[in-house]
Amino acid sequence: MKINKVLSTIFMTCFTILFISCSSKSEQNIEIPDCVIAGAKAPSWACGTYYEDNKFLAVGSAPISKLGYDFTRKEAIANARASLSQQIELEVKSKVETYMNTVGLKENESVQKVTTMVSKQISNITLRESKQLSFWENPNDNYLYILIGIEKSNIDKNIDDKVEKSLNELDLI
Repeated sequence: MKINKVLSTIFMTCFTILFISCSSKSEQNIEIPDCVIAGAKAPSWACGTYYEDNKFLAVGSAPISKLGYDFTRKEAIANARASLSQQIELEVKSKVETYMNTVGLKENESVQKVTTMVSKQISNITLRESKQLSFWENPNDNYLYILIGIEKSNIDKNIDDKVEKSLNELDLI
């Protein structure tokens, strides 16, 4: 009788495990919220969720002005370029620190000088070479949103060249 109880328990345990492991699991749908700005459905890039591997991207916005659409567009582009410049400045700082650590120059003051010099030079490139990629006008709040971008390869090459030039000017290499 004990054997029957043990076998019965083992059988029930195996059956339960088999039943549970073979049961279907309902997949949970994870909804990605739509991009909504001021109650209006917006393109994903307007919410900052758009990314391209080969470009630095930024979004700028401005209220539609009584001075005209062109004025508003220029204001939104200026805001986007300011954001783009901040992104690129972080890239410059990272590259300068990496380069200077690689060549054994770890002086914080030198890193700061080179970063500042290169950032100013790269900012001019950013302003010239950035392009408007898309725009969207929000009908609910009368704001214009503009997506701009610049090729990373243009920036990376220029950063490398400017870092080396700046280090030479400061007699650090």
